[in-house]
Amino acid sequence: MKISNPKGSPGGASVMIFAPKSARTLLSPNNNVILDWDGPNDPDDPMGWPVWKKILHSAIPAIYSFGLATCISTFVAAIPFIMRQFDVSRNVALLSVSLYTFGFVLGPCIFSPISELYGRKWVYWTNFPMLVVFNAIAVVSDNFGALLAFRFLAGLGGSGVLAVGAGTLSDLWNPQQAGRVAVGYILAPFLGPSVGPLIGAYALAQYGNDWKWAVWVVLCILAPVGVAILFMEETSKRVILERRARKVGKAMLRPLYMCAVEPLSLLLGLYTSYSFAMVFSFFWSYAYVYSTVYHFDPKQIGLCYIAVVVGFLFAIATFGFFDATKYQPEVIRTNGRVAPEYRLYSALFGCWLAPIGLFWYAWAPRPSVHWIVPTYGVENSASAVAANGMLRFTLSAVFPLFIIQVYEGLDIHWAGTIFAFISVAFIPVPWVFFWKGKELRRRSKFATNPN
Repeated sequence: MKISNPKGSPGGASVMIFAPKSARTLLSPNNNVILDWDGPNDPDDPMGWPVWKKILHSAIPAIYSFGLATCISTFVAAIPFIMRQFDVSRNVALLSVSLYTFGFVLGPCIFSPISELYGRKWVYWTNFPMLVVFNAIAVVSDNFGALLAFRFLAGLGGSGVLAVGAGTLSDLWNPQQAGRVAVGYILAPFLGPSVGPLIGAYALAQYGNDWKWAVWVVLCILAPVGVAILFMEETSKRVILERRARKVGKAMLRPLYMCAVEPLSLLLGLYTSYSFAMVFSFFWSYAYVYSTVYHFDPKQIGLCYIAVVVGFLFAIATFGFFDATKYQPEVIRTNGRVAPEYRLYSALFGCWLAPIGLFWYAWAPRPSVHWIVPTYGVENSASAVAANGMLRFTLSAVFPLFIIQVYEGLDIHWAGTIFAFISVAFIPVPWVFFWKGKELRRRSKFATNPN
């Protein structure tokens, strides 16, 4: 058992102490004592698990995130029927989407510090039942107030996994493997909302326009995850070695504080938030543009979202290219101590595609232009999105409430142009991170990568 005691030993030396396994505990940070694994073959180290077991634990957060995010946009097809059943306006009906998405803002803030205290497995075991039960209550209640309340609770209670999914992967895979394995997890929260309108449109058409199937179909997709979660084991190194005692109240406020005052979190949050919000804007602007200009029905509109999926697949291919040509060689050169800026190459490339795609989507839709032309403007924009949590989901919850009014008030071309110009303003963000990233990390009040 290796214990590092920089303040308690001369010169800050490391001291080797051997003790019975039951006594091997990770003491609090105030004691300046750190316990590590017994060695590369420690059976409790998740990185030493069999490959099938690591794949299972990696697939769970990816598929879960896919279903969680899909349940946002399947409601696109359900909105007209919700308006009809409950006799509410479009903006009021859209609250069923916005409140669910707003739950994603608060959920990770609550469950992230809890996971530090009790482990990642506990989050999975509690979040899945809350997601299923609250969504089910929302659709069977036949009461609009209950629909809104329980949709919010479903988003709140089910979204904590977003705070621990990436950590689960880093527990299981070394840096050389993590970039490739994480592709599915990175893709899930974008692919889910992109195919959601298509899934929702066909599910409602299959079941007599019963809007409740916008939820039931997603819960069916998530059923295998519910079974797999029962077999999950704890992966957090910190929790495996010792369940550290922390001050919960202060930990709960950490994400809010970082979002407000940390340059790293604020800039990255604004950049990814706007990109994510643009993706969500397509769910509503698509329906407006293609029904107004091309007179598509709901199923035809749903099929148009395939272009968004193609864009994200192109983004993943781009990420894989830069991972193989830039990041992995640096991992080898630095023996795993690679600076995080080496993950920015795909963003440096993609930051130019977003405004190009948005300008394309703004000016291509017109009766004289084939319908496929604006869809691939969106694909170009989607490929630029490289997925930060709180701001991202806040904007995603708010955008549906005003996006149609913007398009109606300014017309299709100028509304899209405004969003494209905002995207142009964000082009310097990844370049600033690449140029000044190390300095920004050094000035942070929180622990960051020192390389």
